Amino acid sequence: MSLSASNPQALEEALQNNLYLTGDLPTSTDAQVFSQFQENVPDKAAHPHLYSWYCFINQFSDKIRNTWAAPADAEAEDDFDLFAEDPNLEEESKKIAEEKAKSKKQAPVGRSSVVFEVKPNYSTVNLDELAQRIHNEIQLPGLKWGDDYKKQPVAFGLYKLLMGCVIEDTVETDMIVEKIMEFRGEVEIEEEDDEGEATGNVTKEEDDLVQSVDIGAFQKL
Repeated sequence: MSLSASNPQALEEALQNNLYLTGDLPTSTDAQVFSQFQENVPDKAAHPHLYSWYCFINQFSDKIRNTWAAPADAEAEDDFDLFAEDPNLEEESKKIAEEKAKSKKQAPVGRSSVVFEVKPNYSTVNLDELAQRIHNEIQLPGLKWGDDYKKQPVAFGLYKLLMGCVIEDTVETDMIVEKIMEFRGEVEIEEEDDEGEATGNVTKEEDDLVQSVDIGAFQKL
């Protein structure tokens, strides 16, 4: 079956049991089909699996997407890096083989890829610093953050963060959401008059940095 953005139903069916269009690893097919959408986001209600796939693939830069191999050449690696190409495939292959040998007698642990949508409390919140804090300060056993993140416009100059990670089944997404919501810091706030109009005066105050955290995509690996 030919996969194309012009046939969203075929894409939806292909993604019902797969993280990517041709299996468990991203390939050039994912990159090609994604480019065909040209920023036209799939209908979430009509094609929920396709919508989740689009949000997830949208995190990757063009440079990374261009490195994805053709479906026949993609290798199934347990430790595949979601956000960056492997600089030393031979060394990584040896490492994977060693890890598999060590874990033969261990019960497999389920994993999922998750994309968190983090909306700041104010448009003046530094999203790069917030993303860095999330990466550095939220470290849990079974949680691996992606190396990259994306800033997506919401409205009226406000942007939100799209942050991807891989979690084991032992990690609760609610716990990650709670930890992100706890972030506080100094923000610039423009004062308003009695009628709610901006006065132009800006003050710096200690306040919550995050307004809300939603799960934009969730796929079992």
